[in-house]
Amino acid sequence: MMKESSKRLAKSGIMLAILMVLLYLKTILNVYQIAFYFIASLIPMIIISDSGYKEGIKFIIASFVLSLVLPVEKLSLLLFYTLFGIYPLIKYFVEKIKSLIVLNLVKLVYISLVFFLNYYLASMFLNILPKIMLEYNMWLVFGLTVIAFFLYDYALTRFFTYYQKRKKGF
Repeated sequence: MMKESSKRLAKSGIMLAILMVLLYLKTILNVYQIAFYFIASLIPMIIISDSGYKEGIKFIIASFVLSLVLPVEKLSLLLFYTLFGIYPLIKYFVEKIKSLIVLNLVKLVYISLVFFLNYYLASMFLNILPKIMLEYNMWLVFGLTVIAFFLYDYALTRFFTYYQKRKKGF
């Protein structure tokens, strides 16, 4: 029992370090920034898959606290944790919904809440709006965000399926 918990803790620590590196790289590299978020969001999915949702919650909280001391833009952290960071955990629970229509409706509600929460927090508390919001109509940006989110969800599902198959092969 002790060996297994030590193994899980070590794996979580390594995954946490990788996640922090990805979040930091997103800050210093000006290319493929969303790709870093996508890759970083795979890490909580792996933790949840291997250790369960309770460990996933602990991992996400630990990564959030640790990322606060990183020299990164805090607005970026807000976007990462409200959308990419916690979504693997939310996906774990909502994927249990049997009806595809209800499942997609729940996902649509989630991305809508995240989009407007980030919009509100960025504009009201930080007194900024993302550059894209100033250049284009908010509803166009929202529609594109929803499409991108469902593509992200599909890619996350594909990764999870691939990971599960590979894990069973070992």
